[in-house]
Amino acid sequence: MGKKRDWFWFVKKALTPESKKDQKESSKSKKKWQSKTKDSEPAVPLPQETETETKTEEPEPPPPEDAKPAEAENEPKRHTHFIALATAMAAAAAVAASKATAEAVRVASLQRISSERTAATKIQTAFRGYLARRALPELRRSERLKSMIEGQSVKEQAKSALRCMQTMGGVQSRIRGMRLRMLEENQILHHYLQQKRHKELDKFNASMGGEWHDGRKSKEQSEAIKQYKQEAAMRRERALAYAFTRQ
Repeated sequence: MGKKRDWFWFVKKALTPESKKDQKESSKSKKKWQSKTKDSEPAVPLPQETETETKTEEPEPPPPEDAKPAEAENEPKRHTHFIALATAMAAAAAVAASKATAEAVRVASLQRISSERTAATKIQTAFRGYLARRALPELRRSERLKSMIEGQSVKEQAKSALRCMQTMGGVQSRIRGMRLRMLEENQILHHYLQQKRHKELDKFNASMGGEWHDGRKSKEQSEAIKQYKQEAAMRRERALAYAFTRQ
């Protein structure tokens, strides 16, 4: 069984160039291929001129030595870049995991709250139904009693209203009769007083000899007598009216 590779290892391998080991293996394979080609070629004696020419030829310039230091300098940069990328990916994965856990917790809490609410509503409805069933007979009894009391009270109120109306009608009829009697008596009394006044005037005129004295004294005396008689008649009428009202 091979070792399980971490995702960081796969990312690093995908982004990094060939390692030193691969470079060494490639250089070894190249050397082997060159040696094989040399062995396969036949040994042909070259003339001395060619040897001299090859000797006189300028040697090839060595490979630049600045490439190795540049690669060495870029290596830590790449390493830091890979580390930063890996940390960013790890942070993103952690954030996603935290969001997923928070969402799961929220969903679970919502489900728990909804289940608690449904249970509470069921309990409340059951308790309210129990209270309504328990209070129903008491309400029925109270309604019956109220209807009975209201029926009796309405009957009593109607009877009392009829009695009051009868009494008021009797009182009003009595008052009308008393007023009519008083008016008739007042008329009779007034007629009687007028007749009496006329008789007294006739007697007074007869006592004076049946002649009218134009003197001032006799005229004033007659007016005073008339006023006195009128006041006496008014007092009598008031006394009679008061006596009739007190009957």
